[in-house]
Amino acid sequence: MLIDLTSVICGGVIDNTTKNATKLTLSLAREKEAVHLSIPGNCLGDIAGCRLVFERKGAPPQATSQQIQLYRYLRQLRTSKVPLIAGDMTFSSRRPSSNDALCISNLLSLEFFEGVATRVLVEDENFVCTEISLPLWKCTRAEENAQELVNMSALHDHVLANVENFRGPGISMLDKGMPGCKWDAVLNRAEAYMNILPSICRKYMGHPRGVIAEAFVLDQLDFLNNLATEDEQGHDMTLTHTWSGWEVTDFMSPEDAQRLRRAMNTPLFRAIAKLISVIRKHITSHYERYYHNNAVDQILSVFAGLISHLLGTIMLIQERRASDQPIILQRAEAIALRLRELVANARECLPQRASGQFNEAAQHILHELQNIVH
Repeated sequence: MLIDLTSVICGGVIDNTTKNATKLTLSLAREKEAVHLSIPGNCLGDIAGCRLVFERKGAPPQATSQQIQLYRYLRQLRTSKVPLIAGDMTFSSRRPSSNDALCISNLLSLEFFEGVATRVLVEDENFVCTEISLPLWKCTRAEENAQELVNMSALHDHVLANVENFRGPGISMLDKGMPGCKWDAVLNRAEAYMNILPSICRKYMGHPRGVIAEAFVLDQLDFLNNLATEDEQGHDMTLTHTWSGWEVTDFMSPEDAQRLRRAMNTPLFRAIAKLISVIRKHITSHYERYYHNNAVDQILSVFAGLISHLLGTIMLIQERRASDQPIILQRAEAIALRLRELVANARECLPQRASGQFNEAAQHILHELQNIVH
């Protein structure tokens, strides 16, 4: 789980004047009592050994309902017995400016972990340093490299823990009417990595060796081995940009990835893609229309699960095992039932033109599903 506290923080103090110990004070926008945290580990080289005071430039963001949850978390954090683990803490993280996409800003970035499950961030270019001491101890380049590796390992452990505990729509919607198969777990694991991927790519955007950091954190050992082989062969390894080409198949075994590609090249999956296009055109691209619309949210949630169930069923069929036939038939019946329910729900909560196209695409899926099962 990622918790971004930025919107409720108005300033604070970072004190790393004692080596291997960082004290963090976070002042809150709408509470008088600050949060005081003691975290083993050091800041990165720019502020290692220093005591630094920072504050938000300008007014804090407007209060939102989400901030209620953040304040509740901070109250729990004050008394939590779960050990805190340092992540990257720096005042010189380099990111594209939110005010001007052509400019690169140095910004405050505080990262720490509550155990392995929760990653906590305070990160914004609108924090300014108002006071900083001289370093009371010297952080060598070797010590900073070591701290970065420790922090990266903590993030790697966090990713693995969240992947292990992730339950996407495909898994969470399995029940007696929808029997599970091994492909549900394979697809769920890959979806877990894709779910956490954007935050990892954001973190290492612009990092001098961001692609290597991403691959390590995402447990892409084969990718790292290939890079090492290229390095041994004398290829240029000065990778200044993060790798933007991660795909869902990167988080599967080569055999499973090949099977998924075959599944995505079937008429049934092309029919699924048509309904995805309808949903994108009439719902997600105009989502402000349906904000807080529980019926539409339910359609999106159920359909997300059905995509996974359909892919898993196609992959199961491709294995051509006679013993799987009863499960295949049960899954097909459950998918058809839920898809018809979605059509009925779409008819009630979407405009006539949108619901008509939804129904047409859904009927195409049902037709192809019948063909592939029989």
